[in-house]
Amino acid sequence: MSKILRILNNIEELVLGFTLLGLAIFVFIQVVLRYGFHFAYSWAEELGRYMTIFFTFLGASLGIKYGTHFSVEALVQYLPNRYFHLVKAVVNLICGLFFLIVIYFAWLQITKLHKYGALTATLRMPMYVPYIPIPLFSVTIASRFFYHCYMHAVSFIKNEPNK
Repeated sequence: MSKILRILNNIEELVLGFTLLGLAIFVFIQVVLRYGFHFAYSWAEELGRYMTIFFTFLGASLGIKYGTHFSVEALVQYLPNRYFHLVKAVVNLICGLFFLIVIYFAWLQITKLHKYGALTATLRMPMYVPYIPIPLFSVTIASRFFYHCYMHAVSFIKNEPNK
């Protein structure tokens, strides 16, 4: 099981890296075409926007995995170990619950867009497709928050030191 999770994590990181690299190259070419040759693809801005949605939510999931999101911990750092873990467990639980709400409303939006058959403005693809990464990666975000909540709750019960 741990080997499968390691492979999935590597795939997740590779997809994020290549998406970001692809977007940077894509935007660079678009800028050169626009200002160098006075020509621009009409669909380029829309595709860039949808790629940004994709890597934002994927990157947020990886940020939670590695603990790289900004947070205000000035007061929490001075708490005794046990209460530090309690506060972190509660905060991660609240964040996980918040992303369950995001999943619910994103799914509602996707089903409405699918039901009405809306299409994107220039790419002419179904409008619900660019929104699929939001609930998909919100599932991984929520599960990572719940995992951190569990780990801090265990540390709280065992009265482990703050790492």
